[in-house]
Amino acid sequence: MKSLKILLASLLLSTSVFSQTDKTPEERATAQTEKMKSELTLTAEQVEKVKTINLGIVQKNDNVRNSSMTAEEKKAAYKMNEDARDSMMKGALTAEQHQKYEALKVVKMENKAKKAEIKKANVKKMEITPAPTKN
Repeated sequence: MKSLKILLASLLLSTSVFSQTDKTPEERATAQTEKMKSELTLTAEQVEKVKTINLGIVQKNDNVRNSSMTAEEKKAAYKMNEDARDSMMKGALTAEQHQKYEALKVVKMENKAKKAEIKKANVKKMEITPAPTKN
């Protein structure tokens, strides 16, 4: 039973890892841009600017992911890239769109935190307690 749970956990983790890397940087940037287009009601000109920004950040993050940096260095690099995206977005969006963009980021972070809590709870559930010993 223990090995079955470990196998299932491994399968779930490997599936999520592979699903993140199936798409090219261009496909991921396009998907991000399309989502932003509908959420922020971007103009055609803004779509092109935002797509260029997203593609640059996706490519930078891929380079970080594939580098030999430590986990701490990668975290810092991702943060720098996200700060750069935010700065560039401010120039590409109207004030109202940027305000909505920031609000959506907060919601995304809250959802990410909730998912992390659920994942942590699920891992705890999977931990197997030793069977009581007979005396």
